[in-house]
Amino acid sequence: MRRAALAATVAAAALATAATAAGQMDHAMHSAPAAGPAVSIGYASVAPTKIELVTGETVTWTNDSTRQHTVTADDGSFTSATLIPSDTYSRTFTAEGAIPYYCKLHPGIRGEVDVHDVVLDAQPLPAAPGKPFPLRGRTMAGLGGSVTIEGDDGTGFAEVASGGVSTDGSFAVTVTPRTSTSYRAVIGDKRSAPITLAVLDRTVNATATRAGKIVTVTATVTPAAPGATVVLQLRLPERFGWWPVQHLKLDKASKARFRLPLTRRVPARVALTLADGATRLATTPALAIPAPPARRGS
Repeated sequence: MRRAALAATVAAAALATAATAAGQMDHAMHSAPAAGPAVSIGYASVAPTKIELVTGETVTWTNDSTRQHTVTADDGSFTSATLIPSDTYSRTFTAEGAIPYYCKLHPGIRGEVDVHDVVLDAQPLPAAPGKPFPLRGRTMAGLGGSVTIEGDDGTGFAEVASGGVSTDGSFAVTVTPRTSTSYRAVIGDKRSAPITLAVLDRTVNATATRAGKIVTVTATVTPAAPGATVVLQLRLPERFGWWPVQHLKLDKASKARFRLPLTRRVPARVALTLADGATRLATTPALAIPAPPARRGS
């Protein structure tokens, strides 16, 4: 009897230890999402379908559809329980590698998690030739205090810039490309997967019209850049120079229309910028704003 009781106690302890270890990797449904990248599970797909992680980060999947789903690794290394609508499932990834996954209930729903010790963020918008461009990324905890950026414009990778790594593992280093270039981040003997930064010489054209007190400035960017940020700036004496007054995103036709009440004549211009609204890639010449209508009786 004593041996049986002892065996039962050992087995219970082993199960508790295993449960604790599992909890360090997989986090329960219904709990608040863990800090880190997020993936939405839709009716027939996940978004984003591919996600780049730093080793040690946690991904949280949320079932945002009306159907039930699972998150199951192709190699069987992990699987969630069945997720009803609004359920979440989180997993911490502690080793480098590419992990494809799918939904057991709907095998056509597929995604992939790519884990790296160093990640250089992809750049969806292009740079302008000869203009500074910030590259951002992140590293696993404790990897290093400085990062080197290597670029390859067709002649092989070579160091082009360097910078520091913040205590949270993030970094930002500015490069000045002349042509489309592949970049990678290097910390010690660790290298990120390369990304490609497209470099295009874009032009911004704009016209200004007035209807009463309302001025409309219409901007067009070529080559097309749907989704890019454009900023309307006015030259204001009280601000000692050009001052941003509106930010817009270019539509599918690579156009944007700014509308604002303006009762005085001041120069205007439109700048194509990075998403920060400050790093200029191209700018129109100064526009002449039409004069406001004359007051009655003047």
